[in-house]
Amino acid sequence: MSALVERMLTNSDNDLAEALARHTALATGERADFAGASAAVEARLKQLGVPLAGVDVRDGSGLDRTGRLTADALTGLLVRAADPDRPELRPALTGLPVAGFTGTLTGRYADGGGAAGLVRAKTGTLYGVNTLAGTVVTRDGRTLAFAFLASGTTDAGAAQAALDRLATSLADCGCR
Repeated sequence: MSALVERMLTNSDNDLAEALARHTALATGERADFAGASAAVEARLKQLGVPLAGVDVRDGSGLDRTGRLTADALTGLLVRAADPDRPELRPALTGLPVAGFTGTLTGRYADGGGAAGLVRAKTGTLYGVNTLAGTVVTRDGRTLAFAFLASGTTDAGAAQAALDRLATSLADCGCR
C-alpha cells in the first residue's frame, strides 16, 4: 500500500487516488463509491486529528469541483505524516515529488532559484485553481510544512510560477 501511495503522489495519478480512496472505504465498512470513499477519508482524517473546518471531500482525486480542502488541513496532514510515532503515514511525505527532479515537479525549479531538491510537494491544478502543498528545507536546515492555494487564476503557468516562488522564498529564509 505504501508503494501505491508514493506512486500516486509522485505521478499525480488521479485513477490510483480514486482507487485508494475506495479501498479506504472498503476497509472501514463503507461502500466503494464516491460517497463511501469521501466519508471514509474524512473519518480517517478526523481520527488523525487533521483540522477539517472548511473541508468537503467529494472524491479521491480532487477532481470534483465542489470538493474543498484548506491549507490548514493539508499542512495538518503533512505534520502528522512527519511524526516519528506515525510511521504508517510516512509515504505521504516520501511520495511527494522533489523539485527539479521527480514527478510533477521535474520541470519546475530549474531556474536556479535554489529550491531544487529542497522542496517536496504535491501539485494541484484545475481550471482556475492551482495549489502546491508539501515540505521545504530552509537555509538553516529546518523542515517546514506549507500549503499554498489559489483560486480564480486565469493563467495556470503564471499561477504555478507564483506558487513556486513562494516555496522558494521559504527555502531561502532563515526562519528561526
